[in-house]
Amino acid sequence: MTAASGVRQALIIGAGFGGVGMAIRLKRAGIDDFIILERADGAGGVWHANRYPGAACDVESHLYSYSFETNFDWERPHGTRSEILRYFDHCLRKYAIAPHIRFNTPVEAATFDEDQGIWTVQTKTGETLRARALISAIGLFNTPAIPKLAGIEQFEGEAFHSAAWDEDFDPRGRRIAVIGTGCSAAQFVPEIVERAARLAVFQRTPAFVGPKAEAAFTPAQRRLYRLLPILRRFDRLSIFRRYEQLFRIHEDPAFRAARGEDARAFVAAQVSNPYKRQQLTPTYDAGCKRGVRSGHFLKALDRDHVDVVTTPIARVHADAIQTTDGVRHPVDTIIYGTGFTPSDYLSTFRLQGLGGITLSEAWKEGPEAYLGMTVNGFPNFFMIYGPNTNAPASIIYIIECQIDYILKCVQALARGKLRQMNVAAETQTTFNVDLQKQLRSTAWASGCMSYFMTAAGKIVTQWPGASRSYWLRTRRLNMKDYQTTR
Repeated sequence: MTAASGVRQALIIGAGFGGVGMAIRLKRAGIDDFIILERADGAGGVWHANRYPGAACDVESHLYSYSFETNFDWERPHGTRSEILRYFDHCLRKYAIAPHIRFNTPVEAATFDEDQGIWTVQTKTGETLRARALISAIGLFNTPAIPKLAGIEQFEGEAFHSAAWDEDFDPRGRRIAVIGTGCSAAQFVPEIVERAARLAVFQRTPAFVGPKAEAAFTPAQRRLYRLLPILRRFDRLSIFRRYEQLFRIHEDPAFRAARGEDARAFVAAQVSNPYKRQQLTPTYDAGCKRGVRSGHFLKALDRDHVDVVTTPIARVHADAIQTTDGVRHPVDTIIYGTGFTPSDYLSTFRLQGLGGITLSEAWKEGPEAYLGMTVNGFPNFFMIYGPNTNAPASIIYIIECQIDYILKCVQALARGKLRQMNVAAETQTTFNVDLQKQLRSTAWASGCMSYFMTAAGKIVTQWPGASRSYWLRTRRLNMKDYQTTR
């Protein structure tokens, strides 16, 4: 094992929007002594990993970008995977971030040295690295959720998760089972449906599906956006305000009911088969689960060679999936469109804080943090896109709020006057008791199960307000919230 000499000011885990954005802000603040550890072979986070056909962003591209780097020639209202990766490359080059990234370097463990106020990080490549501040930017969507299906080991066909898409996969002539009807499935199903011989889509609960602007910007529109920065800023602000209004679904029952009626009307307009229309019409409250935006998904499911299967899966056979009603659905390919396990924050490596306590032990009742960024017992450790920080607008807006806050913490440590910043237990507890109280009155707590919560029903991913309220809570660093050691 080799040991890196010296102690860096910061070590960032993950080279997605959070990690790259944090790196840019550190450099702009004059802090250049940091590295980013990235387990993949390229930057981009979920956009690097998810290679399935049709991968694109639900948030409009003029908002799904850094506020300090809006000068990018977006081709579409909603950026595709390839376009978002081009944006990443643009940012890496412009701000000279690439030399700070170590690709193919997954983290194995991180341990805090209380006496020195230093994090020691071991990588799976055999390195030992040390830093004053440890910043996790691995986000929510990094561990695929794969259901445990009885008999799957007997299946003789091909099976893979959408996050591990086989780029050589050819759906022509295949009898394909798609498990799940969430956002990923809504994007790749329309891309493969025409070539598949038969498609069986296994649905647990129907999603609320709404329209999505998918036509490319015209050359004239792109020219105007390039030439007029004020137009980009105005468009970004107008999108943000429109997205902020979506939180009304949790505050206003009439607004919630209206959004539900809109979604049901959209199903009626898109699906001609009356039986499928019934299958695909949600009966739970709007806003309870993450919605889907697509103008093609429901139409794809309406095709004659597509079956929507709502009966639970009993087991898998060598060449079929059998449901609990005894029906066998012949398939030669299984694609899991089952998303990720966002409630399992930071489960990919071992994090050990004060007194030898691990994060998994601290979070045995479910993940929680102060402002979604800091955890009592783990000094000088910060999270980007941590627990309870999902909000209505672009996650990049939330990420930038967190980057600003964490930068202040890193600067306080870098000045050398503080050895430790440990959020007070009472501060964290008071914050989370109030947060969970607010969440109980939202649509997320209206009765359906979703990835927003743990198996016990604790909502651990969502912020209980509009995005701007998060900015108001994080715009200043209050050192009274922390126990500090000099």
